[in-house]
Amino acid sequence: MRIALYVHCFFPAHFYGTEAYALTLAKELIALGEEPVVITATLAGEPAQKRLIEERVYDGVRVISIDKNLFPNRSVRDTYEQPSLRNLHERLLRKIQPNVVHVCHLISHTTALLDVARAMGIPVFATLTDFFGFCYNNRLENAQGELCAGPDEARANCIACFLQLVGARPDAKPLTRLGADRRLRPFVAKGLARLGRREENPFSISGFEPNDIVVRPDILRRAMGVYCEAIAPTLFLKRAYEANAFPAPMHISHFGVEIDRSPKPARARGDSVRLGFIGQLFPHKGAHLLLDSLRASGRQNLSLQIWGPDDQDPAYYATLRQKAEGLPVRFQGTLPRQELAGALAGLDYLVIPSTWYENSPLVLLQALATHTPVIISDVLGMTEFVQDGRNGFHFSRGDVASLTAVLHKVADDPELAARLSAATSYDRAPADMAKDVLAMYRAHALGGVDAAEATAAPIETEGADQSGSNPAQLGVEGPLDSWLAYNEGALHIDSAEASHIAPFPPLALMTATSGLSRTEDFTRHGVDIMRALAAASPAPLASYRAWLDFGVGAGRVARLFKGYRGVYVGVDVDPHMVEWVRGNLPWVKALQTAPRQPLPFADQRFDAVVSISVFTHMNDEDHRFYLNELWRVTRPGAILMLTVHGDRAIQRASAESNILDLLCIPADALQGAGKALAEGDGFHFTRQSGHLTSSLYDYGVTFVNRRWIDAVWTKWFDIETIVPGAIHDFQDIVVARRR
Repeated sequence: MRIALYVHCFFPAHFYGTEAYALTLAKELIALGEEPVVITATLAGEPAQKRLIEERVYDGVRVISIDKNLFPNRSVRDTYEQPSLRNLHERLLRKIQPNVVHVCHLISHTTALLDVARAMGIPVFATLTDFFGFCYNNRLENAQGELCAGPDEARANCIACFLQLVGARPDAKPLTRLGADRRLRPFVAKGLARLGRREENPFSISGFEPNDIVVRPDILRRAMGVYCEAIAPTLFLKRAYEANAFPAPMHISHFGVEIDRSPKPARARGDSVRLGFIGQLFPHKGAHLLLDSLRASGRQNLSLQIWGPDDQDPAYYATLRQKAEGLPVRFQGTLPRQELAGALAGLDYLVIPSTWYENSPLVLLQALATHTPVIISDVLGMTEFVQDGRNGFHFSRGDVASLTAVLHKVADDPELAARLSAATSYDRAPADMAKDVLAMYRAHALGGVDAAEATAAPIETEGADQSGSNPAQLGVEGPLDSWLAYNEGALHIDSAEASHIAPFPPLALMTATSGLSRTEDFTRHGVDIMRALAAASPAPLASYRAWLDFGVGAGRVARLFKGYRGVYVGVDVDPHMVEWVRGNLPWVKALQTAPRQPLPFADQRFDAVVSISVFTHMNDEDHRFYLNELWRVTRPGAILMLTVHGDRAIQRASAESNILDLLCIPADALQGAGKALAEGDGFHFTRQSGHLTSSLYDYGVTFVNRRWIDAVWTKWFDIETIVPGAIHDFQDIVVARRR
């Protein structure tokens, strides 16, 4: 399965939490036989790429990078909704042809990516690593430095954060600085929020349109509605998104880390208590608090090493150096990944003094995995991993005195580090994380597509010139007529050629599905159906990228989709049918469903549905229930081709006794159906006494006409056409388009 992993920036220039997650996930997916590709960006202001799109391999992972220098943010809205990126995203996705888009961070790609993926019908998932989806500054920290719950109703608190940010810039104009003044900022923010409600001819001041911030949460929420499901690495993050009306299902999957988990080396008696800070050197990461607390502690047996780049915030870095003067502190620069385990092995405690809500930072998990106790600020997103006094300590966020008290505790009992280390561990590995991701895809009937078949070339369909290719190699992705003719002919040629077609179900399943007992007849039955579907479909069958076979049976249609490079999901209530399809047609994701229960898929999952001989056997209630379900799981504009018994079926059953015998209903029931279609509401159901009759649900024979379809189906679908007798001059095909 080809998986497009989107991340805002990436190695080697960027190497922190989200980037490390994307790299680790990609490598584990490769190890599990999948085909990930990372799509990232060179950020605006960084050295430009030679080309708009560049491709490379990093640590065995295919990476595609776009140059955001050519798409700079010209407004606040561009930071989250940048329509100029749409063509670029579509170009990339058509080149990559992924089965799945997985967003690790949206910020460089904006809602433009989600809009394009939705339009192309590509399933989209996400891993939520910060608060970008609803918080303007991504940190859930308000302009007063206090923790925040998210945007208020007027968005005034978000505008206050914007004022604080722009007011602190060195080139800020006097008016901007005035508006950002701590005393005036709340009043200015409320005024701008009121003015920002105007969407037509939006209010603007100094190039800033407050409407850009007012509408931000709603625009992101609508765009994120395309997510089939999302992963949250902490319970806190999940609850924060839920509290801010996240539009998709979420589940928790803790990050996995790969690091040397050897026991921590024994510390020499009399050594100093060794503290460490590893991370980005920005104010919200809190390194200044650690330095202030170290000085306030007055303990001579404490030492500190700080790893982090000196060029992220030069002014802040200079402040840190000044605070460290005269203290036992070493600035070690950026810590290479390959040296991380060794660095942690040499620490007694890692300190994470962040002033914002962290989300299980990888360095926290890596420290726990190396049996290194952790001292953390008491912010949610970290406290669920560290038990105070067992594998580390908590202190009050932003409180120098509280952190100083913890430093006193660890300095005054140097052997405490060894006792805590013995109780400190973290066992979750990257492979566990990747398996969770694949399980999430499988829950939405994705996964298992043969990467060798899913090439990166543009999709070729029946209209393309592939006359020189072997139909057995291309399958349904090649010229359809050739493929279907090959299936018919393969029954009468040597076994080597015949081996290229899909296997046949055992006799019992074949008969239960179709009433047929010979493979030749079963093949022709399926081929005839495929030809009828192709003739009725508005587009080539292989051009749809996510099919639902509703009532897959023993694969009468599904087996002829061999070679399909999209997603093909088959559902059925019969466990024996599902078991056989699952074990013999690997391009089909076969799932058993329960009668009269919702289908096990997220909303707007499929762009095409086929259902043969299913609605021909449902009562009125089930008819409506499953039409509603098919509407739910299909995307707007999706095509559905469903067969029904109409006037042609009644004509043939009335004239041909063998057809009536096949239906297993009495002659008077057929007469009643004819009357219902001619004079009644156009619907007639007779419970059947045949080979598929079940006590679990009403299984019978159903007849409908165009009048009833127009009255009922159009609640959910537009009726494109009805092809009378399309299936073996008996069943009609209703071609419907999802509204």
